[in-house]
Amino acid sequence: MNTTNMIRKSVAVLLTISAVTAYGQTKPAATKAAPAPAVKKAEKSAIIFTVDKQPVTVGEFEYVYTKNNINNQADYSEKSLTDYLTLYENFRLKVREAEALKLDTISSLKGELEGYRKQLAKSYLTDKEITDRLIQEAYDRSKQEVNVSHILVGCEEGANPADTLAAYNKALDYRARLLKGEDFAKLAKESAEKEKGDPSAKDNGGSIGWFTVFQTVYPFESAAYTLKPNEISGPVRTQFGYHIVKLNKTRPAQGEIHVAHILLKFGEKATDAEKAKLKTKADSIYNALLAGKAKWDDAVSAFSEDRTSKNKKGELQWFGVGRMMPEFEEAAYALKKDGEISKPVKTAYGWHIIKRLELRAIPPFAEVKADFKKKVERDSRSSVAKTKLIERIKRDNRFSESLVTKRQFFDAIDTNVIRSGNLKSDSIKFGDETLFFLANKPYKTKDFAEYLQRNAKHRNDKNRDGLLAEYYDNWVNQKCLDYEESMLDKKKPEFASLMKEYRDGILLFELTDRQVWGKATKDTTGLQAFYEGNKTKYMWKERADVEIFNCSDKKIADDAYALAKAGKSGEEIQKELNKEGSTSKVSVISGKYEKGQYDVVDKTTWKKGLEPINKLNDSSYQFVLVKDIVKPEPKTLKEAKGYAVSDYQEYLEKNWLAELRQKYPIEVDQAVFRSLIKPKK
Repeated sequence: MNTTNMIRKSVAVLLTISAVTAYGQTKPAATKAAPAPAVKKAEKSAIIFTVDKQPVTVGEFEYVYTKNNINNQADYSEKSLTDYLTLYENFRLKVREAEALKLDTISSLKGELEGYRKQLAKSYLTDKEITDRLIQEAYDRSKQEVNVSHILVGCEEGANPADTLAAYNKALDYRARLLKGEDFAKLAKESAEKEKGDPSAKDNGGSIGWFTVFQTVYPFESAAYTLKPNEISGPVRTQFGYHIVKLNKTRPAQGEIHVAHILLKFGEKATDAEKAKLKTKADSIYNALLAGKAKWDDAVSAFSEDRTSKNKKGELQWFGVGRMMPEFEEAAYALKKDGEISKPVKTAYGWHIIKRLELRAIPPFAEVKADFKKKVERDSRSSVAKTKLIERIKRDNRFSESLVTKRQFFDAIDTNVIRSGNLKSDSIKFGDETLFFLANKPYKTKDFAEYLQRNAKHRNDKNRDGLLAEYYDNWVNQKCLDYEESMLDKKKPEFASLMKEYRDGILLFELTDRQVWGKATKDTTGLQAFYEGNKTKYMWKERADVEIFNCSDKKIADDAYALAKAGKSGEEIQKELNKEGSTSKVSVISGKYEKGQYDVVDKTTWKKGLEPINKLNDSSYQFVLVKDIVKPEPKTLKEAKGYAVSDYQEYLEKNWLAELRQKYPIEVDQAVFRSLIKPKK
C-alpha cells in the first residue's frame, strides 16, 4: 500500500471536518438553539441528527468532536458544539453523496481500504497482556547482566522425533556428568567435537561471557535469567539444539558507554615479537598523553589506524555490554570518570588506548517503554504473545481437529513432491474431509492442499512430516488470525470507529477532489470566469518598473550609465559593452516591484529617472533606472493564480454544500443536542 496516499487520505476527514466554515453557509434553524435549562445527557446510542434519514448517534458525534478539537477546545460549550455540529453535518452530507455515487465500489478505493485494515489490525492481533508482561520483563532484565557458559547438543528444529529425543537424552547425560563433578569446559569442548555443538567452545570452553537482554534467543536468555549463580539448567531447546546452561555470576547493569580510542593494528601475520614492539609504541603514546606532552586529538590523527573513527577524534558509537570485544569492554568500563585514559589494551585487532567520554545509566521505564516494545515485537519472544493469542482464539471459538484425518492426509503426500515445492493440489489423492473446526466452520483437506500449492517451497531441511507439520501449523494459525481479524469490528469498537473514519476519509477525498480541488485547477473556463468577476480582489499596489544594472568595475559602470542616460535599453547596453573574452561585464535585472519586495528598489527615490551609481562591498558597482511608477492595477490570472484557485475552491465548496443541503434533508434532535451542553463554570 502506498504510504504517502495512506497518510494523505487518513487526514482527509480531519481536513474536511475542521475546515473553516467561512463559505457563507447558512445553518439550519434547528441547530440555533434558544437558551434552555440543562437536561440529562442523552445515551451514546441516541440519535443527534439524521442526513437523508441516515442516523448519527451521540457516540459517533462525541468521538469526532473530542478527537478533532485539540488543545482542550472540546469544552462542550453551546458555541463549540453548535459550530462543530455544522462542520459534522457538512461532512456527513458529503459522505452521503459519495455513497449515492457508489464511490465505495471503486476497486482501487476498496483495495486501499483493505490495505489499511490489514495494517491497523496488526496492533489488535496480539495478546496485549502478554506483550505488556514481556516488555516489563525485558526492562527488568536489562537492569542486570549475566555471565554464562553452555554446552550445546546440536539438533535442527525440524529433526524427526527420534533424533530430537536422542539429542535431548545426550543433553541430560551431559548435565548428569556435570552434577557428578566433571569439568564444564572439558565437556563443552567434547560437545563441540562430537555433538555438533558450539564450535567456539573448542577455544572458550563454552563461556559466552557477559550479556544482557535481547542479545541471545529468548529461551536461552530466560534460562540464564532464572538460574542462580553456579546453578545448572536442564536441557533448553532453541533452534540450534539443546543447551545445558550454567550461570557463573551476575552484576548490576553497567549502562551504556561512549568512548574514543587509538588503535595500533596487528599485521595479518604479526609475530609475537612484532606485537611486543607495537606494545612499546602504544606505551610511549600512552605515557605522552598522561604527561600532557601530547594532546588526544593530535595523537589520534598521528597514530590511530582505525580508519572509521580516525576522522572523528577516535570516537566510537555508544555501546553496552556484549557489543565489543570482551577485553575492550572490560577496560572501557573500568575507567572511573570522563576523560580518563586506559593503559594499552590488547585485543585480536591490536593495541587500543581508550578514553572515556561519557557513561549513562539505564533510563527509567517510562522513557524507554516504546523502544522496548519495538524490540519485543522484533525479537523471538514475540512468538510467545502470538502463541498465547492463537491459544485464546482456539479456546474462545471451539477449535477442534481430527488427528486421524490429519495423519491420513500427510501420508497421502509424496515426500519428494512436498520437498520440491512443486505440489499441485489436485495431485493429492484424498477426499475433501474436515481437518478442523473453528467457530463451527469446517476447514477441509482441499483448503489445506490449495494452501500448500501456494506456499510450499523447495526445502530439504526437514523430513516430510516435519515440513507438513510446519505448513499445517502455519495454515491453522493464519486461519485463526484471519477469523479474529474478521471479528474486530464487533469486538473492538475503537477499531470499528477507525475503520469507518478511514473509509469515510477515502470517499471524501475522492469526491472532494472531483467536485472542488481537481475541478478548481482543471476547469479553466470556470476559473477564468471567477477571476473576471473578482479581479479587483487581486490587485498590485503601486510598483516601480525598473532596470537594475550590476557592473563588475567602475569603468564599465560609467559607460553603462552614460548609455542608459542616452536612452539605451538594458539589452542594448549589454550587447554593446559585454565584449567576448573580457572580464568586465554588466548584467541587468528587469521587473516591476512593490515596496518591500526588493531592497535595492526600496532605496530609490521612487521617481522616474536614473539613480546614482553605488559601489558595493565586493568592489562591484550598481545603479537603477526607474522607467516608470505603475499605478495600482489588477494582477493577471497567471500572476494571481494561487490565490484565485484557492478562492475558487471555496466558492465551489460553498455552492456544492448548498446543493447537498437541498438534496439531503438534515433533521437535528434539539433535545438530544442540548443534553450535551455543559454549563459554564
